[in-house]
Amino acid sequence: MDTVGEGRLPSDGLPKNLEPLAAGDPATIGPYVLAGRLGSGGMGTVYLGRTAEKSTHVAIKVIRPELAFDEATRARFRDEMENARRVASFCTAKVLDHGTFENRPYMVTEYIAGTALAEHISTHGSLDSSTLHGFALGVAAALAAIHKAGLVHRDLKPANVLLSLSGPRVIDFGIARALNTVTNHTQTGIVMGSPGWMAPEQLLEEKVTTAADIFAWGCLVAFAGNGTHPFGNGDAMTLGKRMLFAEPVIGDLDSPLDRLVARALAKEPERRPTAQELLLELAGGGSDDNDTNDANAMVSHALHESWRPNLPPPGYGPPHQGGHQTLTGMRHPQQAPPPQGGPMPQQPYPAQGRSAPMQQGPPAQHPQSAPQGARPGAPGMPPSPHRTGQFQSPPHHTGQYPAPQRPGPTGSHPQSQPYVPPVPQPPHNPMRPDRRRGRFVVIAAVIGVVLLVAVLSVVTVLASERLDWWDSKDDVPDNQQSQTAPEASTSPDASAGADDPDGLGGEVFSDGVADFATGPMVCENPTGQRIRIEQGARYCVFELTVANRSSRVLEFSPELQSLGQGEFRELRAESPLHDERDQGLWKPILPDSRVEGTVVFSVPNDVEPEWLVLRSTPDASGARVLVQENRPA
Repeated sequence: MDTVGEGRLPSDGLPKNLEPLAAGDPATIGPYVLAGRLGSGGMGTVYLGRTAEKSTHVAIKVIRPELAFDEATRARFRDEMENARRVASFCTAKVLDHGTFENRPYMVTEYIAGTALAEHISTHGSLDSSTLHGFALGVAAALAAIHKAGLVHRDLKPANVLLSLSGPRVIDFGIARALNTVTNHTQTGIVMGSPGWMAPEQLLEEKVTTAADIFAWGCLVAFAGNGTHPFGNGDAMTLGKRMLFAEPVIGDLDSPLDRLVARALAKEPERRPTAQELLLELAGGGSDDNDTNDANAMVSHALHESWRPNLPPPGYGPPHQGGHQTLTGMRHPQQAPPPQGGPMPQQPYPAQGRSAPMQQGPPAQHPQSAPQGARPGAPGMPPSPHRTGQFQSPPHHTGQYPAPQRPGPTGSHPQSQPYVPPVPQPPHNPMRPDRRRGRFVVIAAVIGVVLLVAVLSVVTVLASERLDWWDSKDDVPDNQQSQTAPEASTSPDASAGADDPDGLGGEVFSDGVADFATGPMVCENPTGQRIRIEQGARYCVFELTVANRSSRVLEFSPELQSLGQGEFRELRAESPLHDERDQGLWKPILPDSRVEGTVVFSVPNDVEPEWLVLRSTPDASGARVLVQENRPA
């Protein structure tokens, strides 16, 4: 998880989205007593803790062991954390402490009660012009403090900016460099940085300077102001190409943000402004030679004038899930019904098959006019429910989940038809035979049962002889595959063919924590609720049943589910639409309970999926299923 804290503290002092400690979690780390989990992600696990003598809460991030397995990396982490402790706390989460726990580095920061930008955009839509100005100012102030301490954030994204009562707060600075050596990869091959938020020089693995953070600042401000990414939607390769060669679409930002964002998104690092230059221009200062105290006072005053949040009352809200992020490090925002003033324009950057979903693209050019009091929105998208920038409780949404939107201008091009996943078929409940039919019906039933047992025995024998199907399926004729391969097969590393104690129906696969049963893959042209993807891609849907076999509550996350071909083509599942979130699959799964729902992937037409890996938790081994496609007639 990449946030220090989210949500407000209720009367007992604990955040509402706090998860209990898992079975393998420690009770203490160094001098800190752990109260629960705030989340976990690709870099580690975040706990809420406090010292025994103090009641003040802190966030403790413990790095994954494979990211810091050698002493050189741990020593570099200690050095970077010492540098991070010198960063001024203005608009940042102050680093308080660091250490090593069971050979795993950890950092301790102040706990920030707030909402990640990604979560806010997904629920409430883009920020209004005044709050957006305060957001841009606060993040620039945080970067100025980080850069002054000699650090480069390297992973600035919507999940790493919290919206709090005191202003935006930047978190997780120093970690990317601490776990990195010369390039953007760790020694274990994990890319440091998030696709969609990395500067061109990071993508090219060139020298990374503070200018990389300025590029990410430009992407963040455009995203916060428009609800869409300035380089559109797509997989990592598509986004990378656009960020290297295409011009960004910054939307209809007010001055001076439009000009500053355009400069920040320059391809060449030397053409971008510094954080101090951004800060002074946004705060109304004329020179960066001002006294430091005067500059801080000027920035504080400007932030106070523009940042007027209205956080919702304490209570349960949608928890941010660190592993539950899109390719660009953000969750898909919700969408309201389309406006009545006219149809929606088309998007310039159509979505493509991707490893994980992302925001829809902004318009190719600025619309000439828009309704009074509203700026033109991203094409193909209905308006956001709130265009005020205030952190209010969301209204009732009847539209889809993927993107927050604003009204498009009247007379624009019609919107493509969206896609609705097929409705799950009701379970087949055969009618009981009428007992009055007499002995002949009974005899026929007995014969049928005997034949069924015989057929199942033959199928079991054939299946056991075909365990090498994964490696030799191309050599097996289609008619023979249809006779021997079950609807969902698995490789030897998954637990399959269980006795189905949960009554899931069909073959059961396990990742050691949960059991899964899935039907064949159904790929269709997009129609209905999902926004149409461009030619060259299709949606593929699985009907899935999950049974929680553990003693803890599970949260099924789309970014943990993968669909692929061979060893190198891997796609992540789409985030659920707003209406799909009502399915049991996307709600907390209680112990010993069973849920159902649909999992959707955006698949390029040149990819023929061969395997599906299902995971109930980030630490689970994964249940591998061989894919059979049920092609529509």
